[in-house]
Amino acid sequence: MSKIYFSLGEANEMVQQIKHNVEKLASLRDELELLDNTKIEFDVESIENYLLEIELNKNFHEKSLEVYTLLGNLIKDGAIVRNLGDLEVDFYSKLNNKDIVFCWQLGQEKINFWHYPSEDKKLKRQIQEIER
Repeated sequence: MSKIYFSLGEANEMVQQIKHNVEKLASLRDELELLDNTKIEFDVESIENYLLEIELNKNFHEKSLEVYTLLGNLIKDGAIVRNLGDLEVDFYSKLNNKDIVFCWQLGQEKINFWHYPSEDKKLKRQIQEIER
């Protein structure tokens, strides 16, 4: 599958379309972190305790599957989530026949930054540089 390229307007429209799914990713990420940090030790071996442990593991893996399904769907739409921690979403575009990446992060109303794909993401540029 090849990259999907967006104009700035198209990418901002896509932000509105995917915002709910990215919010869901944030929620699932937090739930998975909580489940992963929950350690249960039983004083007594019992069938009920074993079943509880299995249910917790099952819940963790179901949520993991949901995360990966959402990530796959976003990628198919052209939205690349690089890091679940900060939930920054990238959209490919072109500037002077060179690939660039528009960056959007959950909580922002629209795309505010861009960078070249090979650059460190800390070198983000203001979107106004393109809009001129």
